[in-house]
Amino acid sequence: MLRKDFIFSKERLEALTDGVFAIIMTILVFNVSVPELILFAEGEYATERLSSRLSDLWPDIISYIVSFVTLSVYWVAHHRIFHWIVNVDRPMIWMNISFLMTIGLIPFSTVLLAKYSDQQISIFIYSSNAILAGVIIYFIYYYAKGHLELVDKTVHSLIKNRSGRRILITILTYSVTISFSFIYLPASLFLFLIVLLPEFIPDRYFGKDKQLQSDG
Repeated sequence: MLRKDFIFSKERLEALTDGVFAIIMTILVFNVSVPELILFAEGEYATERLSSRLSDLWPDIISYIVSFVTLSVYWVAHHRIFHWIVNVDRPMIWMNISFLMTIGLIPFSTVLLAKYSDQQISIFIYSSNAILAGVIIYFIYYYAKGHLELVDKTVHSLIKNRSGRRILITILTYSVTISFSFIYLPASLFLFLIVLLPEFIPDRYFGKDKQLQSDG
């Protein structure tokens, strides 16, 4: 029997989450500005100047790619967890809202990373933002693990396996990036991209059992 604090269906929470992710992922591209040239002043050299200006955009483009990948990974993680959740209660609702609030800071930390990519503090803030989001989404997973009434009764094996490892590996990736930024700062930007690697690893390496394989 469901408690009275099951006040929202999971569909509304998923719709809110998808909407927030869609807005944030769209906003990211606004951080990449189109270069402006004064043709009267630069004349026939406008083409060369435009090429030079475009090449100066690489920090913005790299930051955009990294942030889009980060958001994509967390959206997939959220979708993977909520695929098996059938009900939500107040604690889960507020954990999810806290997750969205943290995700909402990604555009800010992205601009900071793009403008100050040569500063260790910008990498620390961006990575910390991503780590905090990862910790919250893991708490959502762990909360569902301890409250089986929230989960589809036919897929309890999901709670018993080690699917949370994907989230933990993502958190670890950003932690390593922070550590590596103290050793060789430029490479830290490219290390962000390895956050995608867990998404290409088959589920069986994360402890997915046979029942889940047959369900999926």
